[in-house]
Amino acid sequence: MRILQVSHGYPPDQMAGAEVYTWSVASEQARRGHEVHVLAPAKRDGHAEHALVEEQLDGVRVHRLNQHFLGIDRLEKTYTDPDVDRVFEALLARLKPDVVHVQHTIGVSAGVLRVAKRAGVRLVMTLHDFWAHCPRGQRMTPRLHLCETVEPWRCALCVGRKRAAYFVRWLGEYPKGAVRESRGRSAATKLLAFAPHAVRYLANETWTAPIARRSAHMLDALLAADVLLSPSNFLTERYVEQGVPRERIVFSEYGMNDAPFSALAPRSPRDPALRPVKFGFTGTLIPNKGPDLLIEAFQTLPVGAATLDIFGAASGPSAAKYEAELRALNRHPGVQFRGRFDNRRIAQILAELDVVVVPSRWWENAPLTIHESVMARMPLVTADHGGMRELAERFGNAALFKPGDAADLSRALRRFLDEPGVWNELQPRRGVRTVSDDVDGLLEIYRAT
Repeated sequence: MRILQVSHGYPPDQMAGAEVYTWSVASEQARRGHEVHVLAPAKRDGHAEHALVEEQLDGVRVHRLNQHFLGIDRLEKTYTDPDVDRVFEALLARLKPDVVHVQHTIGVSAGVLRVAKRAGVRLVMTLHDFWAHCPRGQRMTPRLHLCETVEPWRCALCVGRKRAAYFVRWLGEYPKGAVRESRGRSAATKLLAFAPHAVRYLANETWTAPIARRSAHMLDALLAADVLLSPSNFLTERYVEQGVPRERIVFSEYGMNDAPFSALAPRSPRDPALRPVKFGFTGTLIPNKGPDLLIEAFQTLPVGAATLDIFGAASGPSAAKYEAELRALNRHPGVQFRGRFDNRRIAQILAELDVVVVPSRWWENAPLTIHESVMARMPLVTADHGGMRELAERFGNAALFKPGDAADLSRALRRFLDEPGVWNELQPRRGVRTVSDDVDGLLEIYRAT
């Protein structure tokens, strides 16, 4: 088959969960002899905005959409872009794929779903997070309020600072034609001519109106797909609450590439008395994922009894500041910041650890870190909510703690110091789905009429 995957990032540029999953699936499809293409945004200097830069990775043809996100002056431009839709339409005409599998549309355009639908191509979409009904994608505000219900007024406040910046940008890019037409007029006349445009902008772009338009647009885009796939029942329920018919969503557990783990020697049973216990965090350092919560909880553990290795780096405009805050929060000699890591080394990294910790504040839906802990045959500690709770029940290898509660996280960590039986209790009771089995299922879905 000729398959076109669409994602919001792709290795080696981005190595977070959904990007790594897309990479695993696309690579396996290519290994089986299918012609696989990936469209993903990236920054490639020396190329025009929205240019496609073709690269190769593991037998997959990667079309990097050169995106610097220029001229965003309203919320609408963060989720749909007619220019990108035209680029995608031309790519479809050139590649003529048998199926388009959309993994994510951040940094691309939700319009690609409608473009594919109009082209009559088989269209599949995997739901990875809450992007379709949350402008931040994680249903958590910058102040770390978890939105258990989607409330447009809260959404409007949540993105208020960005929308203020959009308005300032709009003022700077006020239609040049209108400015030219006002030459020679008095300042008062120019102001009067400008006022209706500003009033119209503010009416259309403030409070909840743009949120409502976004929600309607994204739901319409989702329903263009022939099949929607969800890696967790928890995520399915959240989309049903937002208006997606339940029968349109099919549960599809993530398939994992277990080859790097199978290549390692089997993990030996751990002596419960052995010290130190080696805890680890692997992931992006952002507040929603809770690395600060973990560091705070770890401060209460006895020196010499445990270590904590933090693998990952911060991202975004405040990355350096947040990493500095994490380091300032730590006073324990057992904590080490190991920096950015290559996910291709994850099996070796986990082999050095005893327990993985997933302290996320937001409702992660099916974090790959939990799947990786199962492949490594090791226990983990994770927050008792969202898809994390679901995976804990599925695999049986997790000690749970109250979300956002550093004291309860400390209690969960101490179990590995104080309860010898916990090591046997929290061994995975089943394996993960393999990427080979996942691709078998996907190909069957792709071929369905």
